Amino acid sequence: MNILLKSLDLVHFKCFNVLHLDFHEGVNNIYGENAAGKTSVYDALTWLLFDKDSAGHSRPAIKPTGAPAGTMPEVTAILEVDGEPIKLRKVLREKWEKPRGSSIERYAGDTRDYYIDDVPLAENAYKRRIAELIDERQFKLLTDVWAVTKGMHWKDRRTLLAEICGLPEDKQLLATAPQFAELTEKVGRRTVDEYKSVLMKQRKDMNANLNTLPVRVDECSRMVAELESLDFAAAHSESDRLQAERERVQGELVKLTNNTLAAQARNELGALQNQLRELETENNAHLASQRVPVEDKTDELRRALSERKQDVDRFQRTIDHEKRYIADGETRLNDYRARWRAIDMEEFTETVCPTCHQPLPAEQVAEAREAFAAYQQQRKGALLEDSKLVKQGIAATQERLANAETALKSAQDEVQKAQIALDGYTPPVITEPENLPDYDRRRNAIQMLITDTEKRLDRLNSDTAAEKTRLETEHAELTRRKLESDAVLAKEQTLADTKKRIAELQTEQRKAAAKVEQMDRLIAMCEEFTRYRVQAITESVNSKFRLTRWRLFTEQVNGGLADCCEPMDRNGSTFEGTNNAMQINIGMDIIDTLSAHFDRRVPLFVDNAESVTHLQPIGSQVVRLVVSEQDKELRIE
Repeated sequence: MNILLKSLDLVHFKCFNVLHLDFHEGVNNIYGENAAGKTSVYDALTWLLFDKDSAGHSRPAIKPTGAPAGTMPEVTAILEVDGEPIKLRKVLREKWEKPRGSSIERYAGDTRDYYIDDVPLAENAYKRRIAELIDERQFKLLTDVWAVTKGMHWKDRRTLLAEICGLPEDKQLLATAPQFAELTEKVGRRTVDEYKSVLMKQRKDMNANLNTLPVRVDECSRMVAELESLDFAAAHSESDRLQAERERVQGELVKLTNNTLAAQARNELGALQNQLRELETENNAHLASQRVPVEDKTDELRRALSERKQDVDRFQRTIDHEKRYIADGETRLNDYRARWRAIDMEEFTETVCPTCHQPLPAEQVAEAREAFAAYQQQRKGALLEDSKLVKQGIAATQERLANAETALKSAQDEVQKAQIALDGYTPPVITEPENLPDYDRRRNAIQMLITDTEKRLDRLNSDTAAEKTRLETEHAELTRRKLESDAVLAKEQTLADTKKRIAELQTEQRKAAAKVEQMDRLIAMCEEFTRYRVQAITESVNSKFRLTRWRLFTEQVNGGLADCCEPMDRNGSTFEGTNNAMQINIGMDIIDTLSAHFDRRVPLFVDNAESVTHLQPIGSQVVRLVVSEQDKELRIE
């Protein structure tokens, strides 16, 4: 369906009292300065059709500013629909009503009168006829160059492109790409994105389980480490020993009852004492065989090193003393020189009597001058003599200083030699005699047995009843300790079970890792298919447009692809990166494609058209709204 705007009449509409415009096919140019009402022409058409302005605002203010009461804005348009003319007319009429009990009419809002081919219609009937001509949404998309590029969310743009281009389904693309044969079998009835979401969820769950496995293995390993710290061999030995002790105490109780325990205790005591004497004799012979005399020179070398260091300290003190003496001498010489220069610069000035302030006689002045010069020379000579003595002292000190420094160098060399001798000396190893292996344990064990046997013999000789009570108590204690030892031995089986569990968890971990790896491979294949689909869909979409190119996917930082829908020019520049003229042409190119898809062509209004030197040619009627300073009133060409 092709809809052309043939003429437009405006009465009392916004800034116009009366305006008549005739339009023709192709490109129409409306010229006017700023605020001359160019956009109001567009607003008049949208208000006539949908009761909105061109920006989409419902029931806009259309009455001229300051219009008197009773002013009725009116818009009339003659359209040509597939060659058949149709006349649309709409009038905004004020309603005036008399409130009950009042004789004065009051303004009660506005009402609208609708006409098609001069036949009045109800509002619903008028809107139904307009909807048959053009859907409001389609009209907005086909008359506003910014409707898609700026006025639509990217998801809605993507949906619109899918509607226009009939994007292929995943199954169709998979069938044409043998490299995704495995994916075809896995996807089933789902889309690749849905299958990928399932994989991602499964991978997340599997990864969560995989992440817990090391923790569980670690827990079991800690338990193994804790259990392995137990000495099960010692526990077995202790359990056997405690059992033997229990049996021994039980036997002693029997012997105590038969009055044979004291004699047995005396025999045991004698045997233990003999064992102890034999052990001591054997150990003494072992110690004597290990004693070998040795000579250690460490102390002698340390003393030599200490003496050399003392020599160094002594020479260093001498050097410091001589240097201080020389420094003091130089200071005194500098002082003598300063004093000599000061004396030498003194001048005779006593030519006037200090009492009467009269000039002295020449003879007296001459005598005083000679006395002054003699005294001056005497003091300078004294300073020279003192300086000679100081210089002689410095020379002697410098000689002593040189000798001391030479001696210090020799002493330092000696210290170094002594230190090297001490560091390089390896003292002989003085081996302390060692007892027989296991001597202390054997001796203490025999001694303890002797002590216990003596105590037992004393008890047997003094109080049989008390000994019986002691044996019974000891038997009970041994029984308790035997149970504790058996409890430790029970953990030996726990250790074996835990090790088995660790092996099972590690096997499960390897299997889970393999499954995650398989899922990652399939996810990567899904992403590869997504890129394949991107290319196919992008090519399919872009083939529908002459100027516009579409970016339908954007690559993320992680390498994945995210849906988007951003227009570009054919050079790949983003819509925002192009100038206003290119953006308008892109909008017109989109409208041309949409018009072909909807099978609807309606007048297209291009505002600020003066910025575009060459409009993208399309099959719809175009109305350019051009700013022209010299046109104080609207002019159409």
